[in-house]
Amino acid sequence: MSAFAFVLLMMLLSKQQGGGGGISSIFTPAVPSAPKPVSLPEAAAAAQADAKKATELARQTRLAQHAASAKQKQTTAAVLTQAAKTQAAAKTTPPPWPQAKPNGLPPFPAGWVPHNPPPQAVQTRAWQLLPVLWKQGANARKSEQTAGEWVTYVAQAMGAKKGVVAYKVRPGAMPTASPSPPPPSGQANA
Repeated sequence: MSAFAFVLLMMLLSKQQGGGGGISSIFTPAVPSAPKPVSLPEAAAAAQADAKKATELARQTRLAQHAASAKQKQTTAAVLTQAAKTQAAAKTTPPPWPQAKPNGLPPFPAGWVPHNPPPQAVQTRAWQLLPVLWKQGANARKSEQTAGEWVTYVAQAMGAKKGVVAYKVRPGAMPTASPSPPPPSGQANA
């Protein structure tokens, strides 16, 4: 055995005894660890960074394939960012409590108009009601107060997808609060 081979063998044996890899680790297949779960905001941030790099590469190379890849990555980043915002809003929006409808709500659909564009609180509540309303089927509806106004949510098919459309009270359809009647005679106002 040559001196070089002997020294190499001794180095490998010393690594094995010291726990630093050695021969057994050379012949033992590596077991991949389970991927760490990534939160939606982390995925959105990573997608934005990836889109930024792809956009810069496309700008530098001016190749159509890089531009298409950059556009696709920008779209992915935008979708993930919007999903993260929606998820955050859903977590911060408290679930509504049972509400008594006021007597003056107009009949649906005559006294209602599409809520266009709906505020974020209405969008979040529509997402929350999606499975609830669709358990009852298409055109199921629920009226409740969201973000200080009365909104009627209706389950409607949107092509092949299931959705929820929000309607607000048509301006002028809610009766104004009438002043309280005068007290019966013989009683003084306090």
